[in-house]
Amino acid sequence: MTEAAKSIRAVERAIDVLACFGRETPVLSISDLEKRMGLSRPTLYRLLQTLENKGMVRRVGEPLRYALGHRVVEIAGGWSAPSDVASVARPFLRELWRETDETVALYVPVGDGQKICLEELPSTQALVFRRGIGITEPLARGSSGKAMLAFMAPREIDAALAEIPGATAQAGMRAELAQIRTALHAVSESEIIAGAVAIGAPVFDHAGKIAASVCVYGPETRLGGQDRRRVVKGTRRTAERISAALGFRQAEHTGAHVRAAAE
Repeated sequence: MTEAAKSIRAVERAIDVLACFGRETPVLSISDLEKRMGLSRPTLYRLLQTLENKGMVRRVGEPLRYALGHRVVEIAGGWSAPSDVASVARPFLRELWRETDETVALYVPVGDGQKICLEELPSTQALVFRRGIGITEPLARGSSGKAMLAFMAPREIDAALAEIPGATAQAGMRAELAQIRTALHAVSESEIIAGAVAIGAPVFDHAGKIAASVCVYGPETRLGGQDRRRVVKGTRRTAERISAALGFRQAEHTGAHVRAAAE
């Protein structure tokens, strides 16, 4: 194995160590990391020492445990805009979650035709569908992505559709995006999870550009007929309220985002 390959593996392992820390696991012992990573203690100690030297992890108490360090916060600050959207959206998402009792999520575009889930409130019902915070997928897949893609710039739409094989499928997607621009919401059935219905609505920022999408998903048995219409209405209303909280003024941008996407 070359030195370059060894270096890449070391970086991958270091990133995997950082990914072990989360909201439910803010502090971990070396034994915890050993179980999660499947690496030997000497290797873990070397990785942790390097990460500690760079401020990415810090030591906590006795017995010795580890937590994320200050440099992680500094780096995350470079991605503050999506985090701001999440903090603004959070109370509105929780209200929609209580209203529907289905899984409610917030997605944002992250470039290269991708979306990521920033927030997810799982349904409390016995049959529940969830994707997981941090999941990334193409914008052209699922209602949460299409609700954003429909209102993006033409070049971004073209780039996303270029990943779809076949001219017929691409034409079908363009027609679907046009319908979403008119309806101001998207609906998908069994597109990502078999038996699931997902309803997404776009969130705009103060400049009238796409900032995120609100998405509700659950089983077809609970999201049909009048129940679906009720959830569509609630999802759209929630997206509109988040947009307003971000500074979007419908009167100032009426039709602007639709025209931009169609040009």
